[in-house]
Amino acid sequence: MRVSIIRSFLTAGWDAYRTAKQGQAGLARRQQERLRDLVAYARNHSAYFADLYRDVPDVVTDAAQLPVVTKANLMHHFDQWVTDPSVTLGQVEAFVADPSLIGHDYLNCYVVCTTSGSTGTPAILIHDSGALVIYNVLGYVRAFPAAMFSARNLWALVLGKGRLAAVFVTGGHFLANTMMARRLRTMPSRSRMQRLFSALSPLPELVADLNAFQPVVLGGYPSALQSLAKEQQAGRLHIHPVLVNAAGETLTAAVRQHIEAAFRCPVRNYYGASEAVGLTFECHAQRLHVNSDWYIVEPVDEHDRAVPPGELSHDVLVTNLANRIQPIIRYRLGDRVAIDPEPCSCGSHFPQIRVIGRTDDVLIFPTPEGETIRILPLAIATVAEETPGVASCQLIQRGPLKLTVRFVVKRPEQEHAIWTALQERLASFLSKHGAATVTIDKASEPPQRHPRTGKYRQVYSEVALRGGDSMRQTSHSGI
Repeated sequence: MRVSIIRSFLTAGWDAYRTAKQGQAGLARRQQERLRDLVAYARNHSAYFADLYRDVPDVVTDAAQLPVVTKANLMHHFDQWVTDPSVTLGQVEAFVADPSLIGHDYLNCYVVCTTSGSTGTPAILIHDSGALVIYNVLGYVRAFPAAMFSARNLWALVLGKGRLAAVFVTGGHFLANTMMARRLRTMPSRSRMQRLFSALSPLPELVADLNAFQPVVLGGYPSALQSLAKEQQAGRLHIHPVLVNAAGETLTAAVRQHIEAAFRCPVRNYYGASEAVGLTFECHAQRLHVNSDWYIVEPVDEHDRAVPPGELSHDVLVTNLANRIQPIIRYRLGDRVAIDPEPCSCGSHFPQIRVIGRTDDVLIFPTPEGETIRILPLAIATVAEETPGVASCQLIQRGPLKLTVRFVVKRPEQEHAIWTALQERLASFLSKHGAATVTIDKASEPPQRHPRTGKYRQVYSEVALRGGDSMRQTSHSGI
């Protein structure tokens, strides 16, 4: 089995390297071939797509010939969506409800992860072994060489024994947590070199753990990395990474500069999602490029019509050409992107994109001692979402010490009990971080789109903060 995986990895790696050398024509040819194969497979093995594509031409030459799909609709038809009849929503839900199974493969062959409700609807996603090979290849063949391009960085990585620390949400079947647990389960020796630190931890605890581990490469959400940058500048955190990788939220230029100044090393960016692992890589010129031989990215207007290069879209449709168990074809991702019409100075033929995601805020609460507590949006959202019975939620800071919660439950008759549990979980989380005096109120309305932007925002603040301490992140759910 392991020999087969290595052979598949080498074959896919050589194809990825060779395709990058074939120019735009080679990329377009690979993309079209893989789209045709994926559509045919989905038609033959997914009851959902067989019905959806009944009026689609037999041979598809352009993704625009296909209808658009949404997370909510696919989850509603989960059992018909998947291409393996042995996979059912009921069994998968039971699997992800068991924390002891984090890092284990479902049915001994599939990686299962859950997404946040960052677009209003949580999802359960499944990746097959073939797709996992492609995701790893795209990381090792394209993203890693671009990030570790200098001999100095490579030598520092060797001297630092390859210690890699990542700060993401843990405790559930989230992609980053699942993949790290999977690696450590199959190769326990990696625990000396790779560690996932919880973004749910209080900041002093996280700082102490990172000081003890001394990572050479540090990864995490931009909001978490900026909080750590502040700790580094204050002298409480003292680590010396040669590279910082940002993912899970959009990285702004100001935040990148702050992190680079604090850690005195390059910061690399990544844009993707649990539905589209390995979607992009960042080049030496700090531009995001789409791995267009394995993904199709379509910026569209509010009517799902293509927008011209250079124009910022209303939404973006993504097609994952690697995954077969759960086809992602013209899937609405919920972000705004623009394809740059000009070639990149790095010389790459892969299309370059600019991304503006949802806007989530770091929530900042004062303490009686006059200090401030910074609460990461993805961390507090996860605490709320993981409350049993919650279908979707939205958190709004409406005063210095006031948090309002909008939520929808799976079973209306259990709403009172679910709210009690949700309120207790949020209060416990905030208290653990030093914000014990925050009042948590229940809203009468369900989650809403933001009145100004019209976009769905899961965590945001309506409080005007002093001293420039307010930090807004454009964020996207992911690893």
